[in-house]
Amino acid sequence: MFKNLKTNKKYQLIIVIIILVLLILGLFFVFRKKEANYDSKLINKDYGYIYTYTENNTGTFSKQVPHINLPVENINEEIDTFVSPYLNKDDNIITYDYSLTNNILSLVIRIISFKEQNAPINYFKTFNINLDSLEIISAEELLKLFKIDNDYVQKKLEKKFQDFYYELVFDAKVDESKCNLECFIERRGFFGYMQDVNYYVSDSKLIAYKPFIINSSTWEYEYFKDFSFSFEIVG
Repeated sequence: MFKNLKTNKKYQLIIVIIILVLLILGLFFVFRKKEANYDSKLINKDYGYIYTYTENNTGTFSKQVPHINLPVENINEEIDTFVSPYLNKDDNIITYDYSLTNNILSLVIRIISFKEQNAPINYFKTFNINLDSLEIISAEELLKLFKIDNDYVQKKLEKKFQDFYYELVFDAKVDESKCNLECFIERRGFFGYMQDVNYYVSDSKLIAYKPFIINSSTWEYEYFKDFSFSFEIVG
């Protein structure tokens, strides 16, 4: 009798393992099929979702301009319009990065202009694409996906700039009596926390790119010298 019980348990365990293996294989093929469906939408199968359309290394700085290898209406024309004022000039850098999160493809283009004598000026443009519908996701739609609004983003950015300021005050790199928080924000060169904000999705996180002036005196440039201008809004 006990022998039969042991045998039955053994068979039950084998059946459970087989079911688990089948489930895992099933999930694998579902996701693989989903990914293959996205790949089938590529315009040129020799390239990935994003590829370097134009590269210019003849000047002082390199420039890499991306194109999106998907039939999304007018998107590459919009990219070209954004970079065209800087493409044939030697006083700037053009770079890009992209990320794939679930069904969202995100692209960020960064232009660093050294035209001014002081610290460089940064410009950003992002694109977020729904790979199921092949439509651009607007900023408003993206915030809804993350269940937040503009007020939430503004408070996050406001807190971060306050942190910048008080860290510099704590390190005795700025004299609070000579330049208070309002003065510090004014020197950043923007007229509102939401000005020129661009959104990017990476590893299921919502990132906001917010450019600002990093130099109004020597110490500020050193403090922000390697800054990416990216702020994690939802992580």
